[in-house]
Amino acid sequence: MKKLLSMTLALALAASSAALVCAEDKVPSVYVDKSEILFEDQTPVILGEGFTVIPARGVFESMGATVEWKEETKQVDVKSADKKTLIRLFIDDNTMRVFDMSDMMNTLLSGQDFEAPRKDVTLDVAPQIIGDRTMIPLRAISEALNAKVNWDGEAYRIDIETVKASGVTEGLPEYSLSADKLTAAEGETVDLYINVKNLPEGKFVSGVSAAVKFDPASFEFVEASLVNGETPVEGALGAANPDFREGMMKAAFVTIDAELAAKTDGAVMKLTFKSVNGTEGAFAISNNYYTKLGYSTTLLVDVAEETENNASAITYKGNDLIIDTTPVVINAKGAEPTTVPTAAPDETAKPTATPDATAEPTEKPDATAEPTATPDVTATPEPTASPKA
Repeated sequence: MKKLLSMTLALALAASSAALVCAEDKVPSVYVDKSEILFEDQTPVILGEGFTVIPARGVFESMGATVEWKEETKQVDVKSADKKTLIRLFIDDNTMRVFDMSDMMNTLLSGQDFEAPRKDVTLDVAPQIIGDRTMIPLRAISEALNAKVNWDGEAYRIDIETVKASGVTEGLPEYSLSADKLTAAEGETVDLYINVKNLPEGKFVSGVSAAVKFDPASFEFVEASLVNGETPVEGALGAANPDFREGMMKAAFVTIDAELAAKTDGAVMKLTFKSVNGTEGAFAISNNYYTKLGYSTTLLVDVAEETENNASAITYKGNDLIIDTTPVVINAKGAEPTTVPTAAPDETAKPTATPDATAEPTEKPDATAEPTATPDVTATPEPTASPKA
């Protein structure tokens, strides 16, 4: 019952300083491991001689880091995914403090006091408040988290590549998109399928969340359902939002029925669209990350019965879920198909959908708990010279 309540809650949520002068009015796009970061309110800002600051939350959380904000000291702590690095910043202070936490546990277990080695880095631009949001330097923090940062001035795009992106992907679950037909006349419907491959052994699909890009001028969304191949999964809880974002819909479904749920590779969700005017339209799964909602497309698997050797629910997202973003093109009736039909969905696979947490965040980053065994740095440093504008 607890599992059902938690998944139902998540599903309900799923349905649903300024004095500095910007160097450019144009907003750069930001990608982490090829997933575009979509900012819900405050977007990245380029200051001075081309230094980019971004909202404290979102980008670094997509890299697996945790972000904590302390209102009393105007302090931001960014802790790496492996907990080995702690980055501490203060508003209007150009010094970034980087603590090495890698030996913390061994030191504490040996009965000794732990004092993290500290390295100070002078920032080109200090953290600051812009648009009521805490904005911190993108490149310096990314590189302190051992990520690579690349700027494409022509495309006005920033690419961040994490260490995990270059890891082994063989055997990870994969999502792909297929269609029951590749041509459609005006008023005719098309069924698209979210297909999964490489499901972990001994698990069943308990949740699927998928965002799909489409052209509203050519097609309109009709309905979504959880399926096992082409068979609907009875009793699944779900919802769909055809206006999730401009040119994008999203559906999320969950099930706790291990008997009906998918246990093998194949189709796990069906999305039905109707041709508006008989013109060509393209569809593609989105792998974007939303600063308020997290990853737009995820997979949740579970076990029928928990045992000591069989862990419970696992959520695949980000670098743990391979997403084929190749577009599926539906042509006008009578036109030559521009894509080769993908393999028909496996009728033995039963889908389920991952709930998508969409809880609205507070106006400012809200994280007051002190990080475990974090070096004691409580006093707000004296403000340094203002960053160059």
